[in-house]
Amino acid sequence: MKKRAKIYYTSDVHGYLFPTGYGDKEERPMGLLNCISNFDKDGNTLIFDGGDTISGSPMASFLTERAGDLLQREPLAEVYNAAGYDAVVPGNHDFNFGYDRLAHYMGKLNGVCLCANAKDLKGETGIVSSHIFTLENGLRLGVSGIVTDYVNIWENPAHLEQIRITDAFEAAKEELLRLKKESDMTVCIYHGGYESDLETGAVLTTGSENIGYRILKELDYDVLLTAHQHMTVRGRDCFGTHTLQLAANAIQYACIEILYEEGVCAVTSTIMPAGSCHNREPYESLLPLEEQVQKWLDLEIGSLKEAIPQKGKLEMALKGSGVADFFNQIQMVYTGADISCIGLGNNPIALPARVTMRDLIRVYPFSNTLVVLEVTENILKQALERCAQYFTVKDGKIEISEVFLKPKVEHYNYDYFSGIEYEVDLRKPVGERVVKILFEGKPIQGRKLKLCMSDYRASGTGGYEVYRQCPVLKRFGTEVPQLALEYLKNHPGAEVVPNGGLVLYNCRL
Repeated sequence: MKKRAKIYYTSDVHGYLFPTGYGDKEERPMGLLNCISNFDKDGNTLIFDGGDTISGSPMASFLTERAGDLLQREPLAEVYNAAGYDAVVPGNHDFNFGYDRLAHYMGKLNGVCLCANAKDLKGETGIVSSHIFTLENGLRLGVSGIVTDYVNIWENPAHLEQIRITDAFEAAKEELLRLKKESDMTVCIYHGGYESDLETGAVLTTGSENIGYRILKELDYDVLLTAHQHMTVRGRDCFGTHTLQLAANAIQYACIEILYEEGVCAVTSTIMPAGSCHNREPYESLLPLEEQVQKWLDLEIGSLKEAIPQKGKLEMALKGSGVADFFNQIQMVYTGADISCIGLGNNPIALPARVTMRDLIRVYPFSNTLVVLEVTENILKQALERCAQYFTVKDGKIEISEVFLKPKVEHYNYDYFSGIEYEVDLRKPVGERVVKILFEGKPIQGRKLKLCMSDYRASGTGGYEVYRQCPVLKRFGTEVPQLALEYLKNHPGAEVVPNGGLVLYNCRL
């Protein structure tokens, strides 16, 4: 007898409920409210989410920092409940605010919270390792969830005191063995991505941050729904498992169709745009909240001596960035470090002379805190070699290397330094390009210096594994956007002063 089932899937929503990117007030075809208006749920339909929900957008920031009693309602959970989500998996960013916030959010969800490699020591999140859904037609879907175990590297240790993140692959393997005994077909929702090209098998990233390809190759789930990398990966069968991934910020969703007959399941899928329509509810109930967010974003929070104009990514990397100088200046003032570095987002950036909250969040949308590491000249050279890898030379012309463009665009992994001046010779091979590093105009030699960076970068993420060797001198709990807000309030008409950075050695190529 044929049995049919359907799964709707979203991931990496990052608090984007409404049809706006918040850089302006224009409505765009995006947002979870638009996505869920397309869902047609019946007794043979399930709705899943792959995590990263409560952090990442101005809406999410407003709820965390300003909403007060409103946060007790958990408006994000209200939308998931209105849509009828059956299961969610926490993403790495859902741990950013500590155990109590995670437990409160998950406690407001009607759906089951799945994460086989998250061991809740306190027992208040409601997390379970897997769940078997029995549909109206009798089909049993065994569903497990896992999150990238790099949470252990990235997250503030205080946030993980009541929860243990274990090996993602081993957890997925263990759950599969159990689920196969009790269900007709199996699904793994993985907040992580692919470390290899799905077509060629070529290794794209090292380490275990993303192990989607390994799961496909070594385990035999019927469906693997991935997340985290923010890439649109159309549905396909790989090693007998159907897999896909979605772009971030609720601009699209997936519809997975399942046909099960005599022990064999056939899976197809379509990735659909969010569209421009939304249901009346819960849109109208949440509209007052959205209006508060928009007013908050338009508040003027400070001023600069002069506006910082927009530049192209390559020009910024070669000639410096006023926005990077601004944040490095703040980081050095706040931490007292000798040196500071910062990576900027993928989107074009600029700052007007009169800065609003919208401007600030647009140029620094991350909820990062700061870490100060002790570094030597050798450590700095290895990190700067990673920065120098950003460039390639073709026909005598400097371009951005594909290493930072594929499998996804990662301009944010190029770091801008203040407090040192370093020379790069692009005629030399990658790994041998940094020819000089000066601190206060002199060689560093045997000195140990204090280097300030985001907690994200201090984890070694983005190709900077060398930082994992460094002693941590100090951690700061205040998020960078909040530091910038305080700095602007205390320094009206702030002057941004470049402080070192990249110099091209013998730039005639």
